[in-house]
Amino acid sequence: MYKLLLVLASAQALKRPQRALAVRGGEVDPITIGKGIVAASGIYGAFDPAANAGLYGIKAEDKGNAMMRLMGWSQILFAAALNLDMDSVHGQMAYHSIAFLLVAQPSFEKFQCPKAPDAVWMAICAAVGYKTLDGSLNKWVPTAIWLANGAQFFLAPQSAIDLYEMKGTNRLCKAMTSMMGGQMLCVGTYLAALVMDKSQSEAFAYAMAVNGLAAAKFALQDADDLKAPKSGPLAWAALSAGLAYKALN
Repeated sequence: MYKLLLVLASAQALKRPQRALAVRGGEVDPITIGKGIVAASGIYGAFDPAANAGLYGIKAEDKGNAMMRLMGWSQILFAAALNLDMDSVHGQMAYHSIAFLLVAQPSFEKFQCPKAPDAVWMAICAAVGYKTLDGSLNKWVPTAIWLANGAQFFLAPQSAIDLYEMKGTNRLCKAMTSMMGGQMLCVGTYLAALVMDKSQSEAFAYAMAVNGLAAAKFALQDADDLKAPKSGPLAWAALSAGLAYKALN
């Protein structure tokens, strides 16, 4: 999958400007390429997690596939953030979180997770989304939620697994939990940059830099444990860095 995505991205970058796409400096807008690639990868991972894992040299069992699917959905969330209106994205992403928790339930059930925490989170997200959109809640509140949850999942995946009482996890599950946290941090970084009055291009660049960092972490810390080649995540790291650089220039 990552090889196909790199080929498509390279081909797009070499094309003449298209009227249907935003143009910067004579080339296709990196945001358009970035959100398309992230969305495509997420859709593929959510639709066929076993095949997606195989393309990265990973052989996943039932629970590993469940976590691969969750990782795919988290990429779709990141792509959704990039595609939403900048004025309402902070509140809308709270509602998107509810949708994520609902579609994620079949995967969570593989680990016999209690449903109460997810129900509480859905109620919190509904309130945060409503209050943010009506202007009575500071946009830093939903941003902080994304950043705090992302940091825990990314930096301390075992603590997140223990907190939500996920049973029977393995190394792949732990690695995918960390990668999910990376996607949360991408969203949180994007939202934080917008709150600080950065342009969308700048916010996208910072988010993609975090995406590349998450991919590099997987390559350097998790790939060996999973006996997986580093080429896939390193390709993601390079592509993310390239798109981030292009968005800033």
